[in-house]
Amino acid sequence: MHINVLVRESKKGIVEAIRPGEWAGVDRGAYLLLKEGIHPKYTYGDFDSVDDGEWAFITRHMAVTPVPTRKDDTDLEICLKDLVAKGYLSIDVYGATGGRLDHTLANIFLLTRSSFSKANIRLIDHQNIMQLLPAGQHTVAKAEGMRYVSFLPLAAGGNLSLGGFEYDLDNVELEVGRTLTISNEFKEEYASVHTDATIIMIQSRDDR
Repeated sequence: MHINVLVRESKKGIVEAIRPGEWAGVDRGAYLLLKEGIHPKYTYGDFDSVDDGEWAFITRHMAVTPVPTRKDDTDLEICLKDLVAKGYLSIDVYGATGGRLDHTLANIFLLTRSSFSKANIRLIDHQNIMQLLPAGQHTVAKAEGMRYVSFLPLAAGGNLSLGGFEYDLDNVELEVGRTLTISNEFKEEYASVHTDATIIMIQSRDDR
């Protein structure tokens, strides 16, 4: 099952992200979806990022039970835990990057949670698509509108092989902080990746 998640506004708004299908709203994301005429199937968060008028708008349109403000997990982590438990194995998250840097990094590292290993979770904004590639062989598709592709190791010692890219690699050991695997490009619509350690793949384009 697939579901889309909206956390907050992206740099260029959310209209470009709207498409048919099920949606979940995280905190202010629930308000933004309702404003766009989309009724989220699930809502999550303490709603500390909405003002009184926005909260009144939310509650006029749907019943919402906020989580406590003092809690161990972020609103997005609570959301992803629940959606994975409900059986969603394909989750596209919009609005999880581009704001506070601590939130952005925490949201990216959420991809590495072992409890989410069975789900394909992507963080999407107007300029990037981020997803985890676990150890193994992968056939990856070029995302529409994205020119570049980069591969970031999460730890030293893993080896990476690439085929079908402008810059192919043959069993090259990755180093954290090295820029060898930044700004590659697809030659065709599909390419192959083999990694013996979990990595993050980022497809991106220049800002417009």
